[in-house]
Amino acid sequence: MLSTNSTLFWRVFIPVFGTVFLSGFLLAFWLVDEDDLSLPFSMLWPRLLLLAIVIGWLWFLQRTLWRLKRVDADDTHIYVTNYWTTVRYPWHDIERIEEKKRFNRRVVNFWLRAPGKFGQVISFLPGSFFDEWMKSRF
Repeated sequence: MLSTNSTLFWRVFIPVFGTVFLSGFLLAFWLVDEDDLSLPFSMLWPRLLLLAIVIGWLWFLQRTLWRLKRVDADDTHIYVTNYWTTVRYPWHDIERIEEKKRFNRRVVNFWLRAPGKFGQVISFLPGSFFDEWMKSRF
């Protein structure tokens, strides 16, 4: 296993928990009658602000966390899953490997020679055995 076990937490738990929490908050703001609250301003602005926050959250998820995959490997193939679908790629299909820091977390990208089921870039959080395995592999 090249990716960390915390990928499930970042890929599934955080998006589901955050989206349910923000959506519930958004529904509460939109369904409460304005006459029930004694605010010195219109409820339209807080509602629109919260709607913008939810849209920003969904955009953030799509650009960062939903791109993370779980990656396993053997001597001939890598196995990539998004926890619903698993795809197998031969090692010779990987064009390059690069590492980046995002939000103080190390992210590894496998660039494929041609786009596959999950696109041309496979992003994952490396596990504790990743460095050791890559040294023995390359």
